[in-house]
Amino acid sequence: MEFNYLPNGDFTLTIPPGRGFTINGASGQGFTITVNSAGPSGDGGAGVGGVHPHTGGDGGKLYTNPSFQKTLNPSPVMPNPKVFFDMAVDGRPFGRIVMELFADTTPKTAENFRALCTGEKGMGRLGKPLHYKGSIIHHIDLNFMFCGGDFTAGDGSGGESIYGNRFFEDENFIRKHTGPGIVSMANRGPDTNESQFMISMIKNEYIDDIHVVVGQVIEGLDVIKSIEKEVIIAGNFNFSKLVVIADCGQIS
Repeated sequence: MEFNYLPNGDFTLTIPPGRGFTINGASGQGFTITVNSAGPSGDGGAGVGGVHPHTGGDGGKLYTNPSFQKTLNPSPVMPNPKVFFDMAVDGRPFGRIVMELFADTTPKTAENFRALCTGEKGMGRLGKPLHYKGSIIHHIDLNFMFCGGDFTAGDGSGGESIYGNRFFEDENFIRKHTGPGIVSMANRGPDTNESQFMISMIKNEYIDDIHVVVGQVIEGLDVIKSIEKEVIIAGNFNFSKLVVIADCGQIS
């Protein structure tokens, strides 16, 4: 067999006689298959399985008809997961925050956040459950930032990822802090992501390319604003009010 590319992007496959191929009952003669993008002019549609014999002067040449060509579809894209926080202030329910995680652009970071919402990874290396449930919101800046995820120390100095080490690398900075509700990972410098997160309450472009964006709030920004009003006194976070992720998990 001889395989040749043509200058216009088509190609031919020439099969000599006696190679065991049968086309329309003729197995004793060689033939050439030409694959092209347009098909032969004047094709009357006579042919089987998308391979059409050419009826012109070069008798042994066959053409494919693009209408019969199989299209290979990519694997279906899984939807981004959605997770929730049920918030409480001093033990009083304060509503639900629902977030979409950007598994399409940051799959490793999104999986860390998702699993910390479900608690499915069990105990961490530091002896605490790898779970946001019961952890506190340790820092709030009015109309600016809502920070939590430190389930080991509770004060912004701790945290742990699901990946066996305390920290994991910055996956990428494809997504930006484009407005209120963007969820990103807190860190202590490059490649120090663990469990701590922050929810921006404004456009925070100045932290683009520093903090990895992992998701966005799709429901419950009003819950965050209500919590801000409850705990902010004279512009300062009142630590006498305990803000807790009372429950959390995955919706879809």
